[in-house]
Amino acid sequence: MTNHLSLAKRNPPQFELSQIKSLVRELYGLEGSFTALNSERDLAWLVRNEEGPQGVIKISNAQEPEGIVDLQIKAVEHILEQDPTLVVPPVIPTRQHNAYEWITSELSGERHMIRLIAFMDGRVVENTPEAYCDEYYFNIGATMGRMNAALQSFYHPYAGSNQHLWDLGHCLQLRDMLPGLPEGELRDLLTSTFDKAEHHTLPALKKTRCQLVHQDANDANVMVSHDDPTEIAAVLDFGDVAFNSILAEIVTISETYAEDEEDPIRPLLHVAQGYDSAYPLTGQEVDLLFDVMHLRLAIASLIINYRKLNDPEAGTHLEDRLFTKMLFKLNEMGQETVTRRLRDALRFPVYSPIDNKGPQFSDHQDELVQHREQHLGKIWHFYDQPLHITRAQGGWMYSADGTAYLDAYNNVPQMGHCNPHIVKAIARQAEALNTNTRYMCDIVADYAARLTKDLPDHLDTCIFVNSGSEANDLAIQIAQSLSGHQGGLVLNNAYHGCTELTTKYSPESWLHLPEAQYPTQIECLIEPDMYNGPYANHPDAAALYAADADRAIQALNQRGFQPAALIVDTAMCAHGVITPPDSYFDRIADKAHAAGGYVIADEVQAGLGRMGTFWGFMGAGLNPEKVDFITMGKPVANGHPLGVVILSSKMMKQFIGGTHPLLFSTFGGNTVACAAGMAVLDVIEREKLVQKSNDIGDQLRARLRQLAEKHPLIGDVRGRGMLVGLELVTNRENRTPAAEETEQLINEMIQRQVMIGKSLPGTLKIRPSLTWGKKEVDFFINAMDESLKALG
Repeated sequence: MTNHLSLAKRNPPQFELSQIKSLVRELYGLEGSFTALNSERDLAWLVRNEEGPQGVIKISNAQEPEGIVDLQIKAVEHILEQDPTLVVPPVIPTRQHNAYEWITSELSGERHMIRLIAFMDGRVVENTPEAYCDEYYFNIGATMGRMNAALQSFYHPYAGSNQHLWDLGHCLQLRDMLPGLPEGELRDLLTSTFDKAEHHTLPALKKTRCQLVHQDANDANVMVSHDDPTEIAAVLDFGDVAFNSILAEIVTISETYAEDEEDPIRPLLHVAQGYDSAYPLTGQEVDLLFDVMHLRLAIASLIINYRKLNDPEAGTHLEDRLFTKMLFKLNEMGQETVTRRLRDALRFPVYSPIDNKGPQFSDHQDELVQHREQHLGKIWHFYDQPLHITRAQGGWMYSADGTAYLDAYNNVPQMGHCNPHIVKAIARQAEALNTNTRYMCDIVADYAARLTKDLPDHLDTCIFVNSGSEANDLAIQIAQSLSGHQGGLVLNNAYHGCTELTTKYSPESWLHLPEAQYPTQIECLIEPDMYNGPYANHPDAAALYAADADRAIQALNQRGFQPAALIVDTAMCAHGVITPPDSYFDRIADKAHAAGGYVIADEVQAGLGRMGTFWGFMGAGLNPEKVDFITMGKPVANGHPLGVVILSSKMMKQFIGGTHPLLFSTFGGNTVACAAGMAVLDVIEREKLVQKSNDIGDQLRARLRQLAEKHPLIGDVRGRGMLVGLELVTNRENRTPAAEETEQLINEMIQRQVMIGKSLPGTLKIRPSLTWGKKEVDFFINAMDESLKALG
């Protein structure tokens, strides 16, 4: 193991210049003037003759193993093979075609390696004050990102052996220097920083990308163009190249400060942006940068201050270039501020810890609410105390303070929040092409074919739009155009969208208004409620409920309308997730057809496995042969904007050839949305989510029915697949809706970190992602049990 106290003593090679000149003449045939260059542990001279600079002679420290020099030489060769435009200096071989030779000092008798490195033209940054600008920091970050990208495929047996004084990975040995500093604020800060490094920073660094890195691109080893102080002309000195985290590269560059710099992370922000542009960083790596930068400044401060007190010659090599000052400033600025600025600069979402380990970030809740209202207006939030959600994964959502909430509310990320396969598909397609359906793109037609492959022959064509509302709007427009009718049939309390047309088909939006303001072309059917409806438990309930369609059609006729469409959400989400009697949907479909209308199956909430069948209307008993349109939205791309209308090619041609010669949506069916939709189908198939929806949904309902035996507030448990309706009653015999208790229960559940919503007064709708497992069911049931107990 390297002794860091010995490394702190630089022990440079001892040579007379006359011997060096003689060796260079013999080995390389070079003569000229020799200018000594600054180097920590080695010796280096710039050789110049009448033809100009010829190269840099470097003599390695006697302690340097031969394998380390070979590592440095081959690393440069590999970089230039991978990216020949990178500005790094190759080694010039000797007359004997060797990359280096062994020589013996006449002064000390020690053996050293000597090599000649190609001259790179430019101005050293430390001698170019105007270089310390944002553009330079970005450009050196980008250059080192490219270099690391080139080195990621490089292997050398000595890559892990080049331990040196500045090595982040072995910095804990530097703690032996701490007693060499006087007691006080600096020593205390350094001590706490190294303690944190041992327990947090270094273990976390091992989880970042580790590879061979240069890790010495400071202002003494970077040259810029003579004409442009922001253009990188050369990156020099591979003496510190070693296996380490790529973050070691970034913070080494970022500790290069102008003399008048006051912001400890201005260089870091721009270096990270440049690096990320060439070698993209992960959120995990960005979130660790504060700790790594803090540690790097602590290492520099410790080494410099130790040398001032213990090495009389320290000042001849390196001074405290703001390291200590910036360490204190960075510490005062704090992790939260730095990480927020970094994430903003790199366009990452705001920081949120995925668990409650480590330092906690404060949640600027009040400021955020004011900021949103100022720029977005008054927004309705799901809870009285709005949740500041910043991250989600699978079935869980995470607030800004790291609290994990089990999500039983959101029905959009049906395949789980931030599903990795879907995210990857979106990113890959966005990187290649994102355009509209006017161009020939394989994925759009492939997705349409895959989406319709198991449907009846008459449902063979897709129209892509951007949302479920748009899909329903377009389906209704087509139904009106082909039927010549303007009337519509819907179920009471239904919701089918927020466009002007779909709002008319959404009684949930207007039933609270005076009857005179109801849309005259729409008629509502009574809900087929088998728990609390007028025909609940009646042996002929299907026929009795369906008969209301006859009344509705007659009512439309009396107002001068005929039905163009019957639209149904077979999940019955807006109706309290009720379960209609068997054959009900087929019966009302027949009546709509007989009246000259079309049947639209709104699968926005029912489809893609939610109901335990891929198509919800099939699971609910609606014969697919009686369906004229299928509409989709919300989970069809797992949250990416996409809506779909499925219909027959014959109807499509009639519509396009009739009153609508052109049908086009700028963003509908864009390649990225279709890639997301295709990936959703992959996940459903690979993870067998339709079957899982049945299995886990049945477990959840069974556990809820067990709770009902303990808690009389639960009146009914119903649903299919991963959709559950929970009706709460104040009196089971009278089945009186427990509206007030429902609101209280929602608040109790959020206190127990479960997100849940309501449907009609007294009804909870539970819509987990299809990725839930036993763990999530257990968590939910325990929270529900405790919440019901709290209500008494």
